[in-house]
Amino acid sequence: MKKILFAIVAVFFIACGGDKLVKFEYEKGNKELFEKANNLIKEKYPDYNFYSWRSLESIKSIKDSKYRMNSIEDSFSNQEYFKNDETHYSNYILLEKNGRYKLIKVNCKKAYSYTNPFGAKVESPDKCQIMDLPILQ
Repeated sequence: MKKILFAIVAVFFIACGGDKLVKFEYEKGNKELFEKANNLIKEKYPDYNFYSWRSLESIKSIKDSKYRMNSIEDSFSNQEYFKNDETHYSNYILLEKNGRYKLIKVNCKKAYSYTNPFGAKVESPDKCQIMDLPILQ
């Protein structure tokens, strides 16, 4: 009975023009790291829906959405800090569960190995870092 009621409320919310959320999908960077990051996020935040950070623009319940949009756009302009290429994947992701939102930042770096000046081989596995960013609702 609860599921049916929830479905009716969800349909009503969508039909009455709820927040217009932008679908989250791969844009650029290392596709393999993109997949790895998504799997880690799904483990850390089970049952959350993924949306693009661009969705912040249309969500009325987030009080600091304009500030967040501006700071994210500034981060993307700093290419030294926020890289998306064959060895890096970085992004901001909006998560939603039951009408509550979380904003996270993900940075991943591809595995590498090299020989240091002392002749020792140094190896580093793929690394992904997920950070929660506070938002006010």
